[in-house]
Amino acid sequence: MSAEIKTTTKTEEPKMCTRKEQIGHALGVLGHDSAYTMWGTWMMPFMTDILMLPAAFIGVLGTAGRFFDAFTDISMGVIADRTRSKWGRFRPWVLRAGPLFCLLMALSFIKLPIGVTGLCAVAGILYILTGSIAFTAVDIPFWSLPAAMTSNTAERSSIIGSTTTASNLVTGLLGVVMPIILAQFGTYEWTSYFYMALILAVFASIMYFLCFKMVREHVVPDDTEKFSLVLALKNIFTNQPLLCVQISNIFCLGGMVLRGYLLYYYCQYNLGNVALMAPLSAIGTVGMVVGAILFTLCAKRIGKKNCMFGIATIYAATNIALYFIGWGNYALLCVCAAITTTTSGAAIVCVNAMMADTIEYGEWKTGQRNEAMITSTRCFVTKCVAALAALVVVAAIGMTGMNPEAAVQAPAVLSGFHLLYTLVNACVMILAVIPMFFYKLDEKRHAEIMEELAARKAKK
Repeated sequence: MSAEIKTTTKTEEPKMCTRKEQIGHALGVLGHDSAYTMWGTWMMPFMTDILMLPAAFIGVLGTAGRFFDAFTDISMGVIADRTRSKWGRFRPWVLRAGPLFCLLMALSFIKLPIGVTGLCAVAGILYILTGSIAFTAVDIPFWSLPAAMTSNTAERSSIIGSTTTASNLVTGLLGVVMPIILAQFGTYEWTSYFYMALILAVFASIMYFLCFKMVREHVVPDDTEKFSLVLALKNIFTNQPLLCVQISNIFCLGGMVLRGYLLYYYCQYNLGNVALMAPLSAIGTVGMVVGAILFTLCAKRIGKKNCMFGIATIYAATNIALYFIGWGNYALLCVCAAITTTTSGAAIVCVNAMMADTIEYGEWKTGQRNEAMITSTRCFVTKCVAALAALVVVAAIGMTGMNPEAAVQAPAVLSGFHLLYTLVNACVMILAVIPMFFYKLDEKRHAEIMEELAARKAKK
């Protein structure tokens, strides 16, 4: 074991980042994910319960947005990889596109007195501008930064770990605060949503600026070699480890996002009090942070791939147990939430760490380094999963006959939400580990690839 560790360390490049730069990226995610969580999590309740838009329209809007994302995500990956400026490739987009996303996010939570047709039109335009254009323009460069900040895999994993922990904290905090605000100022008041969105927009803009000022890009591409779109696409579609990780990522995110969308409805109707979201979200925040820490410790001992198998087993078993327990016992519900969020936190960090390793694999295969293009696949998958999860929830609302104006829902509605919240979630996580049987880029193989890349650079 010790010999293997020494070999791996020898093949890694020297550390490049200061502590200040790592903190800068973590500060950036505080703004980035707080703004996106507000939009991504609360936009659907706002459209169903405040704007009262037809469920069919919301479903079509989400699907259309994801089709459009197939173009914008890849396009932004190409644009970011080809960007050249005195600030680097990715930092300029954090500075410019970040505040634009914040502005559109806040405007999305305004209710105008223009009738259902007018509201559908405005909501549709803002949805595409916010999620498919402005968010894409900042999200892909932001998550491409760790690979541009350093090529040292250990240092990069540290950046991803600290940023993911900060992301979990701010996402969980918003999950605690938002239900309290709704309960205090009115669940069905549009201003409750808008003022919170406005505050987060200002906060996120400041965090984007701090990230821009503190972070530096130390991995500079060779400008003597022209960017090749053919090689960039090959970097994605012939990158077998990346495809395995992305398929696993689809199901990991699917379970987490589906539960996130359902939590509002589950607490509002199954548990009978939206304020109960606050303690469940607080438990989720702690669980996600603990999960990230446990993954870091376990991955050193048993490797990332084996961690995924253990995570899926615990997550699925807990959700199956919760399905049979039901929603009547709130204490047991909290215990199950603690276990599932801990495993979810570990799974997300695990997938992100494995995905970062595929950047060097793609460079080794094609000779061209494409951080943004590979990151664009992650962003596209995230949006597709979010849309699909939203579509599932919308379909459940329509099929079960949920009435947003009724305080108490029919038994079929409550049973449907519980089934999605537990048993369907368990099945999704089981599907997430199937691609891991075909994932061959373990720590030893990555070290060998790093050694070959170093030899190529030295020869050149």
